[in-house]
Amino acid sequence: MEENRETLELLRKIEKNSRMQTYSGYARTVLVLVCAVCMVVLTCAVMKLLPQINAILGQAQDAVKQVGTVLDYLEQTSYQLSQVDMQGMVSNVDGLVTTGQQSLQATMEKLNSIDFDALNKAIKDLSAVTQSLANVTRIFGR
Repeated sequence: MEENRETLELLRKIEKNSRMQTYSGYARTVLVLVCAVCMVVLTCAVMKLLPQINAILGQAQDAVKQVGTVLDYLEQTSYQLSQVDMQGMVSNVDGLVTTGQQSLQATMEKLNSIDFDALNKAIKDLSAVTQSLANVTRIFGR
């Protein structure tokens, strides 16, 4: 009789433990589904930001090319100045200043055309997305 009670008690504990594991499995499944939905949403958000980032990077690339052109002009001018005597250099200073000013003005126009507000917004949005991804990965790491 005593053995039947002990066996019955053990079976109840096993049943309780089995139920807890089942509920825990359901909870994990729900969390995995929530995380999957979050990943899909975050992926969509990142995909939405990519055209903006590409446009801003294109503008930045154009500005860098313009700066490279200005540097090329400066290099050519420096070489030419090293080949010219002092009187020739004094007479050509006005042309040099005009050319440098025009190149610098064109470069400044390119730099001013960059939408820094949009770039900053895209960086903030990307930071928020990566922070959300980090939070999601922390959930799985536990």
